[in-house]
Amino acid sequence: MEDKSAVTKGLKEPALAYDYFKSMVSLSVATLGGILTLGETVFGARLSPGQIIMAALPVALSGMIALQGQTDIAQVLQGVKPPLNSSKLGLKFVPSLYGLGVGIFLALLTLSYLAPDVAAKLR
Repeated sequence: MEDKSAVTKGLKEPALAYDYFKSMVSLSVATLGGILTLGETVFGARLSPGQIIMAALPVALSGMIALQGQTDIAQVLQGVKPPLNSSKLGLKFVPSLYGLGVGIFLALLTLSYLAPDVAAKLR
C-alpha cells in the first residue's frame, strides 16, 4: 500500500478538506440554481442570457473543481494515487471562482438598478 502522506502532501487535514469540498459542491449547485432561476425569472428583464452565463460559469467551475478535489481525496484515502492530485490547488481556486461568480451576478444586478444605461451597454 502506498504512503498516504506522500500523496496528500500539502494537506494537513485531508478529512477536513474532503468535508470542505463536499460542502462547496452542494453550495455551488444550489447557488448555480439560484443564479439561473433568478436570472431567468425575477431579474430576466434586467440581465441578458450572456450576463447570466458570465456569472454562472465561475460558480459551475468552482463546483466541478470541488468535486474533483473530493474525488482525489477519496482515492488517496483508499490507497489509490489519483492521476491528477488537484486537491491542494482546489483549496485556492474553489473559493476564488465561487466568489467571482457570485460577485459578478451581484455587480451586474446592482448596476442594472443604479446605472441602467451602463448595464444596457454590457448586454
